[in-house]
Amino acid sequence: MLTVLTRRQCVLMLGASFRAAEERKLYEEWRRIAKTTDGTMGVAALYLPSGELVSLNGDERFPLASVCKIPIAMNILALVDEGKLALDQQIEVLPRDVWAGVSEIEKRWPAERRFRLDEMIDLMVSKSDNTVVETLFRIGGGEQAIAKRLSHWNIEGVRVDRSERQCARDRNGVVRYPPADEWTDRLLENLMDKTPLAKRYRATLRYLADPRDTGTPNGTVRLLSRRFQGEMLSKLSTTRLIESLKATTTFPTRLKGLLPPGTVVAHKTGSTGAVNGLAAATNDSGVIFLQDTTQLAVSVYVKASTRTDSERDLVIARLARAAFELFRSRA
Repeated sequence: MLTVLTRRQCVLMLGASFRAAEERKLYEEWRRIAKTTDGTMGVAALYLPSGELVSLNGDERFPLASVCKIPIAMNILALVDEGKLALDQQIEVLPRDVWAGVSEIEKRWPAERRFRLDEMIDLMVSKSDNTVVETLFRIGGGEQAIAKRLSHWNIEGVRVDRSERQCARDRNGVVRYPPADEWTDRLLENLMDKTPLAKRYRATLRYLADPRDTGTPNGTVRLLSRRFQGEMLSKLSTTRLIESLKATTTFPTRLKGLLPPGTVVAHKTGSTGAVNGLAAATNDSGVIFLQDTTQLAVSVYVKASTRTDSERDLVIARLARAAFELFRSRA
Protein backbone atom coordinates (compact mmCIF):
# COMPACT_ATOMS: atom_id res chain seq x y z
CA MET A 1 0.00 0.00 0.00
CA LEU A 2 1.26 3.42 -0.94
CA THR A 3 1.53 5.79 2.03
CA VAL A 4 1.20 9.46 1.26
CA LEU A 5 2.72 11.81 3.82
CA THR A 6 1.30 15.23 4.40
CA ARG A 7 3.49 18.29 4.14
CA ARG A 8 3.40 18.68 7.91
CA GLN A 9 4.52 15.08 8.42
CA CYS A 10 7.42 15.59 6.02
CA VAL A 11 8.48 18.75 7.85
CA LEU A 12 8.34 16.93 11.19
CA MET A 13 10.40 14.04 9.85
CA LEU A 14 13.01 16.38 8.39
CA GLY A 15 13.11 18.32 11.65
CA ALA A 16 13.63 15.15 13.68
CA SER A 17 16.39 14.03 11.33
CA PHE A 18 18.10 17.42 11.59
CA ARG A 19 17.91 17.38 15.41
CA ALA A 20 19.34 13.86 15.53
CA ALA A 21 22.26 14.97 13.34
CA GLU A 22 22.91 17.96 15.60
CA GLU A 23 22.85 15.78 18.70
CA ARG A 24 25.28 13.34 17.10
CA LYS A 25 27.56 16.28 16.32
CA LEU A 26 27.42 17.35 19.99
CA TYR A 27 28.20 13.81 21.12
CA GLU A 28 31.24 13.67 18.83
CA GLU A 29 32.42 17.08 20.07
CA TRP A 30 32.17 15.83 23.65
CA ARG A 31 34.22 12.77 22.72
CA ARG A 32 36.96 14.99 21.27
CA ILE A 33 37.01 17.10 24.43
CA ALA A 34 37.11 13.98 26.61
CA LYS A 35 40.25 12.79 24.83
CA THR A 36 42.10 15.91 25.94
CA THR A 37 42.07 14.81 29.57
CA ASP A 38 42.67 11.69 31.63
CA GLY A 39 40.43 9.89 34.09
CA THR A 40 36.80 9.22 33.22
CA MET A 41 34.35 11.89 32.19
CA GLY A 42 30.57 11.76 32.03
CA VAL A 43 28.24 14.45 30.71
CA ALA A 44 24.54 14.76 29.99
CA ALA A 45 22.38 17.59 28.66
CA LEU A 46 18.58 17.51 28.89
CA TYR A 47 16.55 20.17 27.07
CA LEU A 48 13.64 20.85 29.40
CA PRO A 49 11.05 22.04 26.82
CA SER A 50 11.18 18.80 24.81
CA GLY A 51 12.89 16.27 27.08
CA GLU A 52 15.65 15.64 24.51
CA LEU A 53 18.66 14.01 26.16
CA VAL A 54 22.24 13.78 24.90
CA SER A 55 24.87 12.04 27.01
CA LEU A 56 28.35 10.56 27.01
CA ASN A 57 28.95 7.88 29.66
CA GLY A 58 25.54 8.93 30.88
CA ASP A 59 24.87 5.85 32.99
CA GLU A 60 28.37 5.64 34.50
CA ARG A 61 28.51 6.21 38.27
CA PHE A 62 30.64 9.03 39.65
CA PRO A 63 31.25 10.22 43.22
CA LEU A 64 28.76 12.98 44.01
CA ALA A 65 31.01 14.94 46.38
CA SER A 66 29.12 18.16 47.23
CA VAL A 67 26.52 17.60 44.52
CA CYS A 68 24.93 15.50 47.29
CA LYS A 69 23.80 18.81 48.81
CA ILE A 70 21.03 19.03 46.19
CA PRO A 71 19.11 15.91 47.34
CA ILE A 72 19.89 16.74 51.00
CA ALA A 73 18.38 20.21 50.52
CA MET A 74 15.38 18.68 48.74
CA ASN A 75 14.80 16.30 51.63
CA ILE A 76 14.84 19.18 54.13
CA LEU A 77 12.49 21.28 52.00
CA ALA A 78 10.13 18.31 51.69
CA LEU A 79 10.04 18.16 55.50
CA VAL A 80 9.17 21.87 55.47
CA ASP A 81 6.36 21.19 52.99
CA GLU A 82 5.08 18.45 55.32
CA GLY A 83 5.08 20.81 58.31
CA LYS A 84 7.78 18.87 60.17
CA LEU A 85 10.26 21.74 59.93
CA ALA A 86 9.88 25.51 59.42
CA LEU A 87 12.12 27.86 57.47
CA ASP A 88 12.22 30.33 60.37
CA GLN A 89 13.07 27.57 62.84
CA GLN A 90 16.30 27.88 64.83
CA ILE A 91 18.49 24.80 64.31
CA GLU A 92 21.23 23.90 66.78
CA VAL A 93 24.67 23.10 65.35
CA LEU A 94 26.31 20.41 67.48
CA PRO A 95 30.09 20.17 68.00
CA ARG A 96 30.23 17.05 65.82
CA ASP A 97 28.65 19.00 62.94
CA VAL A 98 31.32 21.68 62.79
CA TRP A 99 33.63 21.38 59.79
CA ALA A 100 36.37 23.93 59.17
CA GLY A 101 37.56 25.03 55.76
CA VAL A 102 34.47 25.56 53.62
CA SER A 103 32.02 26.87 56.19
CA GLU A 104 30.75 30.31 57.12
CA ILE A 105 28.85 28.77 60.04
CA GLU A 106 32.10 27.36 61.47
CA LYS A 107 33.51 30.89 61.65
CA ARG A 108 30.51 32.04 63.73
CA TRP A 109 30.42 28.98 65.97
CA PRO A 110 30.45 28.60 69.03
CA ALA A 111 29.60 32.27 69.64
CA GLU A 112 26.45 31.37 67.71
CA ARG A 113 25.08 27.87 68.10
CA ARG A 114 21.62 28.17 66.56
CA PHE A 115 20.82 29.36 63.05
CA ARG A 116 17.66 29.88 61.00
CA LEU A 117 16.91 26.95 58.72
CA ASP A 118 16.37 29.12 55.64
CA GLU A 119 19.82 30.70 56.06
CA MET A 120 21.39 27.28 56.50
CA ILE A 121 19.85 25.94 53.29
CA ASP A 122 21.12 28.95 51.34
CA LEU A 123 24.64 28.59 52.77
CA MET A 124 24.75 24.85 52.10
CA VAL A 125 23.73 25.23 48.46
CA SER A 126 25.22 28.54 47.34
CA LYS A 127 28.38 28.49 49.50
CA SER A 128 28.75 24.69 49.85
CA ASP A 129 28.89 25.06 53.65
CA ASN A 130 30.15 21.76 55.06
CA THR A 131 29.04 22.41 58.64
CA VAL A 132 25.50 22.96 57.41
CA VAL A 133 25.44 19.78 55.34
CA GLU A 134 26.40 17.75 58.40
CA THR A 135 23.64 19.40 60.44
CA LEU A 136 20.93 19.04 57.80
CA PHE A 137 21.94 15.46 56.99
CA ARG A 138 21.50 14.69 60.71
CA ILE A 139 18.19 16.47 61.34
CA GLY A 140 16.80 15.18 58.04
CA GLY A 141 17.04 11.59 59.26
CA GLY A 142 20.37 10.58 57.73
CA GLU A 143 20.92 8.13 54.92
CA GLN A 144 17.83 5.99 55.57
CA ALA A 145 15.45 8.95 55.38
CA ILE A 146 17.07 10.30 52.21
CA ALA A 147 17.06 6.88 50.55
CA LYS A 148 13.37 6.53 51.38
CA ARG A 149 12.67 9.99 50.01
CA LEU A 150 14.51 9.37 46.73
CA SER A 151 12.72 6.03 46.34
CA HIS A 152 9.35 7.71 46.96
CA TRP A 153 10.19 10.24 44.25
CA ASN A 154 11.28 7.44 41.89
CA ILE A 155 14.73 8.99 41.54
CA GLU A 156 17.18 6.69 39.78
CA GLY A 157 20.88 7.28 39.26
CA VAL A 158 21.45 9.39 42.40
CA ARG A 159 22.11 7.95 45.85
CA VAL A 160 23.21 9.38 49.21
CA ASP A 161 24.46 6.74 51.63
CA ARG A 162 26.82 8.59 53.99
CA SER A 163 27.43 12.07 55.33
CA GLU A 164 30.03 14.11 53.49
CA ARG A 165 32.34 13.83 56.49
CA GLN A 166 32.03 10.04 56.48
CA CYS A 167 32.88 10.07 52.77
CA ALA A 168 35.97 12.14 53.58
CA ARG A 169 37.00 9.67 56.28
CA ASP A 170 36.59 6.70 53.97
CA ARG A 171 38.29 8.42 51.04
CA ASN A 172 41.32 9.18 53.21
CA GLY A 173 41.59 5.78 54.87
CA VAL A 174 40.53 6.93 58.35
CA VAL A 175 38.99 3.80 59.88
CA ARG A 176 39.30 4.38 63.61
CA TYR A 177 37.70 7.40 65.17
CA PRO A 178 35.82 8.23 68.38
CA PRO A 179 32.02 8.28 68.88
CA ALA A 180 30.11 11.05 67.14
CA ASP A 181 29.66 13.04 70.35
CA GLU A 182 33.44 13.31 70.71
CA TRP A 183 34.14 14.09 67.07
CA THR A 184 35.79 17.33 65.95
CA ASP A 185 36.97 18.57 62.59
CA ARG A 186 40.47 19.10 63.94
CA LEU A 187 40.53 15.44 64.92
CA LEU A 188 39.79 14.45 61.32
CA GLU A 189 42.70 16.59 60.15
CA ASN A 190 45.00 14.96 62.71
CA LEU A 191 43.90 11.45 61.75
CA MET A 192 44.42 12.23 58.07
CA ASP A 193 47.87 13.66 58.78
CA LYS A 194 48.79 10.45 60.59
CA THR A 195 47.51 8.23 57.77
CA PRO A 196 50.37 7.25 55.40
CA LEU A 197 50.01 8.68 51.90
CA ALA A 198 50.08 5.21 50.32
CA LYS A 199 47.19 4.14 52.53
CA ARG A 200 45.21 7.26 51.64
CA TYR A 201 45.84 6.62 47.95
CA ARG A 202 44.56 3.03 48.21
CA ALA A 203 41.53 4.31 50.11
CA THR A 204 40.84 6.79 47.29
CA LEU A 205 40.91 3.96 44.76
CA ARG A 206 38.41 2.00 46.89
CA TYR A 207 36.26 5.12 47.14
CA LEU A 208 36.22 5.44 43.36
CA ALA A 209 35.04 1.83 43.00
CA ASP A 210 32.33 2.23 45.68
CA PRO A 211 28.76 2.58 44.32
CA ARG A 212 27.67 4.50 47.41
CA ASP A 213 27.18 8.26 47.27
CA THR A 214 27.32 8.36 43.51
CA GLY A 215 25.36 9.87 40.66
CA THR A 216 25.08 9.29 36.94
CA PRO A 217 24.96 12.21 34.51
CA ASN A 218 21.63 10.96 33.12
CA GLY A 219 20.13 10.50 36.57
CA THR A 220 21.30 13.92 37.71
CA VAL A 221 19.84 15.88 34.78
CA ARG A 222 16.55 14.05 35.16
CA LEU A 223 16.50 14.98 38.85
CA LEU A 224 17.23 18.61 37.93
CA SER A 225 14.55 18.62 35.25
CA ARG A 226 11.86 17.25 37.55
CA ARG A 227 12.84 19.63 40.32
CA PHE A 228 12.67 22.68 38.04
CA GLN A 229 9.27 21.57 36.79
CA GLY A 230 7.98 21.43 40.36
CA GLU A 231 7.18 17.72 40.49
CA MET A 232 8.62 16.90 43.94
CA LEU A 233 8.34 20.00 46.10
CA SER A 234 5.82 22.76 46.64
CA LYS A 235 6.02 25.81 44.39
CA LEU A 236 7.50 27.86 47.24
CA SER A 237 10.18 25.26 48.06
CA THR A 238 11.00 24.73 44.39
CA THR A 239 11.48 28.47 43.88
CA ARG A 240 13.59 28.76 47.02
CA LEU A 241 15.96 25.98 45.96
CA ILE A 242 16.32 27.38 42.45
CA GLU A 243 17.22 30.80 43.83
CA SER A 244 19.83 29.24 46.13
CA LEU A 245 21.34 27.39 43.16
CA LYS A 246 21.42 30.60 41.10
CA ALA A 247 23.40 32.23 43.94
CA THR A 248 26.16 29.60 43.85
CA THR A 249 29.59 31.21 44.13
CA THR A 250 31.84 28.14 44.07
CA PHE A 251 33.89 27.35 40.95
CA PRO A 252 32.51 29.80 38.37
CA THR A 253 35.21 28.34 36.09
CA ARG A 254 33.22 25.14 35.51
CA LEU A 255 29.74 25.16 33.93
CA LYS A 256 29.77 28.97 33.73
CA GLY A 257 33.41 29.26 32.68
CA LEU A 258 32.95 29.74 28.91
CA LEU A 259 29.32 30.84 28.75
CA PRO A 260 28.47 34.39 27.62
CA PRO A 261 28.71 36.93 30.46
CA GLY A 262 25.43 37.30 32.29
CA THR A 263 24.18 33.79 31.49
CA VAL A 264 22.14 32.57 34.46
CA VAL A 265 23.15 29.14 35.78
CA ALA A 266 21.51 27.48 38.78
CA HIS A 267 24.07 24.86 39.76
CA LYS A 268 25.95 22.92 42.43
CA THR A 269 29.61 22.03 42.26
CA GLY A 270 31.45 19.15 43.91
CA SER A 271 35.13 18.42 44.58
CA THR A 272 37.15 15.97 46.63
CA GLY A 273 40.66 17.35 46.39
CA ALA A 274 43.59 15.17 45.36
CA VAL A 275 45.63 12.44 47.04
CA ASN A 276 49.09 11.95 45.56
CA GLY A 277 47.94 13.86 42.48
CA LEU A 278 44.74 11.82 41.97
CA ALA A 279 41.51 13.85 42.13
CA ALA A 280 38.60 11.53 42.84
CA ALA A 281 35.86 13.95 41.77
CA THR A 282 35.46 17.27 39.97
CA ASN A 283 31.79 17.96 39.26
CA ASP A 284 29.25 20.59 38.32
CA SER A 285 25.53 20.01 37.78
CA GLY A 286 22.85 22.56 37.12
CA VAL A 287 20.42 24.27 34.81
CA ILE A 288 21.50 26.85 32.23
CA PHE A 289 18.90 29.48 31.36
CA LEU A 290 18.96 29.83 27.58
CA GLN A 291 16.10 32.33 27.86
CA ASP A 292 13.91 33.37 30.77
CA THR A 293 11.55 30.44 30.21
CA THR A 294 13.83 27.97 28.42
CA GLN A 295 16.31 25.85 30.36
CA LEU A 296 18.94 23.22 29.70
CA ALA A 297 19.97 20.82 32.49
CA VAL A 298 23.66 19.90 32.27
CA SER A 299 25.61 17.55 34.51
CA VAL A 300 29.36 16.93 34.19
CA TYR A 301 31.41 14.55 36.31
CA VAL A 302 35.16 13.93 36.06
CA LYS A 303 36.70 11.19 38.19
CA ALA A 304 40.18 9.74 38.76
CA SER A 305 41.99 12.58 36.99
CA THR A 306 45.59 13.61 37.56
CA ARG A 307 45.26 16.92 35.71
CA THR A 308 45.45 20.28 37.48
CA ASP A 309 42.41 21.98 38.98
CA SER A 310 42.32 24.55 36.16
CA GLU A 311 42.62 21.87 33.48
CA ARG A 312 39.72 19.87 34.91
CA ASP A 313 37.59 23.00 35.24
CA LEU A 314 38.30 23.95 31.63
CA VAL A 315 37.15 20.54 30.38
CA ILE A 316 33.84 21.00 32.22
CA ALA A 317 33.49 24.52 30.79
CA ARG A 318 34.14 23.31 27.22
CA LEU A 319 31.56 20.54 27.54
CA ALA A 320 28.96 22.96 28.88
CA ARG A 321 29.68 25.51 26.16
CA ALA A 322 29.23 22.91 23.42
CA ALA A 323 25.82 21.93 24.81
CA PHE A 324 24.85 25.57 25.25
CA GLU A 325 25.67 26.40 21.63
CA LEU A 326 23.55 23.56 20.28
CA PHE A 327 20.43 24.07 22.36
CA ARG A 328 20.53 27.87 22.34
CA SER A 329 19.66 27.71 18.66
CA ARG A 330 16.39 25.96 19.56
CA ALA A 331 15.33 28.33 22.31
